[in-house]
Amino acid sequence: MSIRVGVVGLGVMGGAFAGHLLDAGFEVAGYDPMEEMHKKFEGKNLRRASSPADAAGGAQLVMTSLPNYGVVEKAVTGPEGVFEGAEKGAVIADMSTVPPKFAASMAEKAGERGFSWLDTPVSGVGKQAAVKDLVVMSAGPKDAYDLAKPVFDAIGKKTIYVSEKNGLAAQLKLVVNLVLFINMAGAAEGLTLGLKAGIPADVMLDTLCSGAAGSNVLDVRGKDMLADNFPPSGPIWIVLKDLACAIESAKDLDVPVPLGGLLEHFYMMQRSKGRQDEDGSSIFRIYKELANIS
Repeated sequence: MSIRVGVVGLGVMGGAFAGHLLDAGFEVAGYDPMEEMHKKFEGKNLRRASSPADAAGGAQLVMTSLPNYGVVEKAVTGPEGVFEGAEKGAVIADMSTVPPKFAASMAEKAGERGFSWLDTPVSGVGKQAAVKDLVVMSAGPKDAYDLAKPVFDAIGKKTIYVSEKNGLAAQLKLVVNLVLFINMAGAAEGLTLGLKAGIPADVMLDTLCSGAAGSNVLDVRGKDMLADNFPPSGPIWIVLKDLACAIESAKDLDVPVPLGGLLEHFYMMQRSKGRQDEDGSSIFRIYKELANIS
């Protein structure tokens, strides 16, 4: 049975979600405060909502895909927010990358109002979202997840139910991102050493991708890194936000994450050079500058 979906936030990720759901035959209402985000749906059967509350009206599932937890909280609990428009029994799935304790807090607030909350971040960047090459991870009430799963399946390649406990999917996303960012730095470090030694770039990349050191980072970003092309699929300002969330959660759990702390400083170097809109893989530029590779 098809369900009605509201999408709050039609940027790179949320816009891709809404587009895939429309293609799959779902009835979708979408809201974004920026006019240009709506233009990409011209000619498509997206109901343009006037507010988060309007997007939530009549929806069995409301998906929020927003830059940070402060924006999520305002869009959900603020004036004309999701809580004002959603009907009792609705499921709210936050697809954003947020601190685990925020996800748990929002789940409690949603429950008090008669809604179910799923923290449901995704693993993947914008160009992967465009082709449904995402892993969707979700935590919260199982019955809410079961209702939402067909929608999640329509936007990604794999859907994973993490736990009944809200916050654990949000935590898993931080683990995924921490490993991803460390992989980016490892790729950048190795590529820099190889270039400095004079290894042909194409030979080096082919060897890395074909062997034990292969990774999604190299498959998706390797050619662009070597071409000094860093389109903002996962821009540095988002990387820094996600790293801050990961480090904060590690402090809450008394877990040392020394590589995460080092990476935060590397990315701060990039931001200080005005590169905050470049993809996170542009950490490669810092390594090349340190090695005096032009």
